[in-house]
Amino acid sequence: MNKKLTIIGSGQYNYDIIKLREYPDGFVIGKRNPYVENILTEEVGGTCGNVMCMLAHLGWTAQPQVKLTNSEEGQKLAASLKDYDCDIRYVSLVENGGFSGMECTHRKNRNTGEHELGLHSFGPDGSRFRKITELRARDEVPAFIEHIDVIPDVYFFDHNEAGPRMIAKELRNRGSLIYYECENNREWNKFIKSVEVADIVKFSDDNVSDLSFCADYKNKLFIQTQGSKGLRFSLCGGGWIHVSPIEVNNVVDWEGCGDTVSAVFINELGKMGLPNMSELTEEQIKAALKIAVEKAALCTQYYGSKGWIKE
Repeated sequence: MNKKLTIIGSGQYNYDIIKLREYPDGFVIGKRNPYVENILTEEVGGTCGNVMCMLAHLGWTAQPQVKLTNSEEGQKLAASLKDYDCDIRYVSLVENGGFSGMECTHRKNRNTGEHELGLHSFGPDGSRFRKITELRARDEVPAFIEHIDVIPDVYFFDHNEAGPRMIAKELRNRGSLIYYECENNREWNKFIKSVEVADIVKFSDDNVSDLSFCADYKNKLFIQTQGSKGLRFSLCGGGWIHVSPIEVNNVVDWEGCGDTVSAVFINELGKMGLPNMSELTEEQIKAALKIAVEKAALCTQYYGSKGWIKE
């Protein structure tokens, strides 16, 4: 990359609390084993949050766009983004802002003794429900677009809401590459609307299993992650091409692997000059995704979603 590239990201920004449960008296399968829990890290997480932090580490100007509650919780999340060298000019702390917290506890399964990850989400002021607040399409998005200092090279979003979709559409018209990461697929119509404004669409086989719709789009790259089986992709209506996983022994944590694939793949596209999808070959895509999969394998060797960038 000859210049420092810029990315704006809207979507999931969590405050992750990573815990490790230990058993000082040993562990007996099927028994209630006394334990202690230690907090390993408290930091920004979530799909969009992780991708922004990883790309900042890789040398990009990463600009999160998020409305956070103007509270100690929101301030801690914003501070964590800044700690990862993100440019937080589009992070707003407002009274009606959102907050999404996630406790991730590494522990042993009581019945098998195998490692498992317990997840517990929480919202503002310790409430049970996370609150995610996107920009309103009718007034806040136009104001945001008008005041963007520099049109980003890439816009990343992971929510199927009208606000991010409108930002994507406007920035795509102005030359940005649009990367849509489907976090869930509960509403098919919203999902398709998000697909239509994107250049690259990534989803897991858990979220999207029927791939027949992809053939309708001749100008996009689709990526489907397949867990331990690796991933596959389809470029501009072509056939699906598989990228094998990297075998890893002694997996510590699998959280953040998909986000690592996205961040490293975007970075590899940046090295190519961020060409249009129609200008890329399947060989180029496969080579870039292989690099991303290798880094995702490294991600599994650390607790938390971004341990590899702290090496």
